[in-house]
Amino acid sequence: MGIESLDATHQGQVIAQYRKAKKWSQLDLAEALQIDVRTVQRMEQQSMIKSTERRKLLVGLLGIPAILLDVKNETPQINQAEIALNEDRMAFLEDQMTTRWDMYHTGGTLRAARGLDLWIKEISAFTRSTQGTSWHVRAMTLLTMSYQLQSCLARDMMDYKLAHQAYKNAYQVAREINDPELIGSALARQGVTFIQQDRPEDAIKFLTGALNVINNQGLPNLRGYTLQALSEAYAKAQMPQESWRYIGLAERILERKDQYIEVNGSRFSLSSVTAQKGIDAVLLRDYERAITLIDRGLVTYDPTIIRGRARLLAQKAEAYCGLGLIDICVAHAEESLMLARSVGSNKTITRIKQLYSYLTQSKWRKELSIAHLGAMLSN
Repeated sequence: MGIESLDATHQGQVIAQYRKAKKWSQLDLAEALQIDVRTVQRMEQQSMIKSTERRKLLVGLLGIPAILLDVKNETPQINQAEIALNEDRMAFLEDQMTTRWDMYHTGGTLRAARGLDLWIKEISAFTRSTQGTSWHVRAMTLLTMSYQLQSCLARDMMDYKLAHQAYKNAYQVAREINDPELIGSALARQGVTFIQQDRPEDAIKFLTGALNVINNQGLPNLRGYTLQALSEAYAKAQMPQESWRYIGLAERILERKDQYIEVNGSRFSLSSVTAQKGIDAVLLRDYERAITLIDRGLVTYDPTIIRGRARLLAQKAEAYCGLGLIDICVAHAEESLMLARSVGSNKTITRIKQLYSYLTQSKWRKELSIAHLGAMLSN
């Protein structure tokens, strides 16, 4: 039975046929939907899928025309045997990409990384299928943003080899469609990876390159994100004048921030600028100022961005360590550790381990609070 002759009243059969047309096993579909294989088997026996959300997911994942699964607001199908190129699927994939980035910012590394390899494989195949159509640039945008997300997740898990390879893939795709925004965001994220590797000179090179690419393009969020990162790179390089200059430029964007539609996934706000000042102050060993600035940033910091909050608390702990206030330092380190573990932020966990290692070799090594932190780390 071909796709064209499906009995549209039996949704399970529709799903099974489109799954087979994509050469997916029931296990592949189960992993994509994040359900077990038995649920897929039952679903393909059902004449009607009750969950509207699941039907919408299936429209996007398998390229099923929305009308066949009774999903409203469908648009006409472009008939192809292997993969249905229709507006339903394009819009679904774009929504899913946005959701994955939101998940990265809020739910953390572990949730956003789930199924990403399969996602990239599917987006790559989808992009190839759109060649010669009006959707090709949109598909290429999805592909480069998928690689950029992969680079962010890999660096957060300290898999720097994968992070650099994902950057190269993202940059190549962005160059193919000659999109300054996507080229700039790829360069900026590579710069941030170098910051996390404690390679500030390389970071400055890539971040400056990103600024040059997006100059006069608007993009206040991406520009602000890049300037913040540059301020941190210069702080790591112990160049305070340049560090404060770039964070000042970022702050100025907020005074005249226009509304632009950006697809690059970067986030930039007053609270992020204030918190970044605190991070820079820690790196420049201005600890009292750092604590004041981080506290000010945390007041308005989005509580759903757990990964970022964990990092700020870790750097606040470092500032208290610098002031010799060890019990307060450890209290913030423990809170940071709990948050970082909840979202799989290996970089912040490693930061806490390094702080603990320093404390165990310091004059405060016999403090009970340090032993308690060690016990938390060993669990």
